[in-house]
Amino acid sequence: MNDLLYKGHFKGLDIAFTYAVTTNAVNETVVRHDCDPVGAHILGRATTATLLAAAVLPEGQRLNACWKYNGGLKTIVVDAGQDGTVRSFISPAQLDRFEDAHESLYGEVGDMQVVVTNNGAIANSGTTPVSLHDAVNDLAYHYCISNQVETGMTVMIGFNPDPTRPVQLCQGWMIQALPGSDLERFDRIRHHMADQAFRDLLGHDSESDNYFETIAKALIGEEEGYEGIQLGACPAPVFKCSCSRGKMAAIMRSIPIPERMEMVKAQENIGINCQFCNERYELTIDECIVAWNEKPA
Repeated sequence: MNDLLYKGHFKGLDIAFTYAVTTNAVNETVVRHDCDPVGAHILGRATTATLLAAAVLPEGQRLNACWKYNGGLKTIVVDAGQDGTVRSFISPAQLDRFEDAHESLYGEVGDMQVVVTNNGAIANSGTTPVSLHDAVNDLAYHYCISNQVETGMTVMIGFNPDPTRPVQLCQGWMIQALPGSDLERFDRIRHHMADQAFRDLLGHDSESDNYFETIAKALIGEEEGYEGIQLGACPAPVFKCSCSRGKMAAIMRSIPIPERMEMVKAQENIGINCQFCNERYELTIDECIVAWNEKPA
C-alpha cells in the first residue's frame, strides 16, 4: 500500500478530516535513527499525527511540533509541510527499558510547542502542557486548547520482524469541528476513534478500492444528517530533510571562540550529524574557518 494523504469534510456534519497512510515515510525515519520498537512506535505515530495536521495548512506553510517530556523519553520533534514532506527525530531512540513503566517513560507533565512557518518566517506559535502520555493525543489536545478547535486524532502502527523495513503499516485520521458543527455529535464521532471495530480497520490495509470509505463509515457510524464525503488528494507523504553541507557549516558559527581555538590546534576534521536525518557531514578546519568568518544571513 503506497503512502497517501487525503483531506476533505463530511458533508452535512460540518466536520473536516485528514487521512494518511505513512508507512514508507515512517519506515525511513525510524531506520535512520535506529529506533528500538518502543521508540519506533512513538516516533512513527507522532510523525503521522503531524503530517495529518500539516495537510490542512495553506500552500507553502510548515508545521513544527516539539514534545518535551520529563521521563526516559525527552524530546520528539517533527517538521512537516503542506506539501507532504516530513522529517523527525526522537531522543533517546532506545526506549525499550521503559516499556513496562509508563510513568517512567513520560514522567510528570511536560509541554509541547507548535510553530507554523510561512516560507521560513514564523506565522504563529503556541505552547501547551502535555499530560496525556501519548504524543498523538497531546497534539490533538493542543489544537483543542491553543487553537480552540475541537480535534480528534488516532494513529495505528504495526511492525515486521525485518530491521531493514520494520514498519508494516502506519495510518491515521484527524477530525476537526468546523464552524457551526454540533459539538455533541462531534464528540460522539471522536469517541468512535476508540471503538475496537474502527481500530481494527485502521490496523490493517486492504486492496479494496473502497477501503477508505469503509473506514470512514465506521468512524461516522449512524449519525443523522451525513450526506457523504467531499474528498481531495494531497501530495503523498515522503521523508525529506533540508539539511546540507552549507547549513552544517553555518552551525559552526555557534561554537564559542575558545572551543574554535582548540579545534584549530587539533587540525582534525569536524563531524556534524543532522538530528533529523542522521546524515553525517565532515568539515575540514579550513571550511570551519571560512564559516566562522562569514556574517550570519
